[in-house]
Amino acid sequence: MLIAAGGVVGASAVGWDLFSPGLSATAAGAYLRPCGEVRISSSWQGHKNRNPPSGEPGTDYAVITGTQIRAAANGVIVDRKDSTTTATGRYLALLADDGNYIRYLHLQSSTVPLGARVARGQVIAYSGASGFGSETGYGPHVHVSLWIGGTPLQLGFTNSVDFENYVEVEPSQPPAEDPVPLHQSTTYAWNTVVPHGVWTPIRVTPGQYYLATTGSTIKETGDITIYLSATGVTHGFQLRVIADVLNGSGAKVGAAAQPVVEIPATRDTAANSQTFGQYALPYFLSGPLRLYAQIRALNPGIKVQEVTVKKNFWQS
Repeated sequence: MLIAAGGVVGASAVGWDLFSPGLSATAAGAYLRPCGEVRISSSWQGHKNRNPPSGEPGTDYAVITGTQIRAAANGVIVDRKDSTTTATGRYLALLADDGNYIRYLHLQSSTVPLGARVARGQVIAYSGASGFGSETGYGPHVHVSLWIGGTPLQLGFTNSVDFENYVEVEPSQPPAEDPVPLHQSTTYAWNTVVPHGVWTPIRVTPGQYYLATTGSTIKETGDITIYLSATGVTHGFQLRVIADVLNGSGAKVGAAAQPVVEIPATRDTAANSQTFGQYALPYFLSGPLRLYAQIRALNPGIKVQEVTVKKNFWQS
């Protein structure tokens, strides 16, 4: 049951959909991080803040040696260095189809030749720590530098931009855990004979009929199960839930009846035999609303002995 103040949005005793279809988290042209969601050991700004500043500011991703490195975008490998000499160590340079230039430094090895066309997400190298003539010139990591609209020879090696500002937000993190619901459980000895053929509100505590109540600023999501035991049932009885729609002053301005469940009489023919009924309802309430249950006796003399309500819910 999905109800909003002012009217029924949609009603069902089975379930509901609270969310619109998911939208893609990726934007056209967004870059892939080289090794997925890993820790950044030194940011682009951190490189800029060094004394002296880095000669090629970039983003350092902390990964162990031998980690796969994937192409950030479709493009062509336009430069490759296979020696550990100089501060860069081994590197690859990718000219992306959008005209931007990306370098991957301190590699263990490369998997694509100079001039190769690569696809976004393709493994192009393995991470290392190469530099200064050694395989261990640094701690293991991948350094990624990005220049917008030109090569570092055209724009200057120090004029790179922050690669992290151009990566896609990857939906690789697990979703947040659902909040633990609040739980309410009440049992009330009603001991009331209900009128034959008339929808009658079910009392759930000594002074209460309502199963849920929300105001103009409160939303509530949950599920309710009502259990009844009754005697004198020779034909049966019916159960349903009503949602009253209220205005800002709390006055009723409408109502929505939920589907009816019919409970037949027990097969036990003893005069004091009990019939048990159950009504379950998932719901979402938004705005000034209140829920209550009703019973309609299908034969005279039905006495509801006990009412138990179990409710799990979240409010926001």
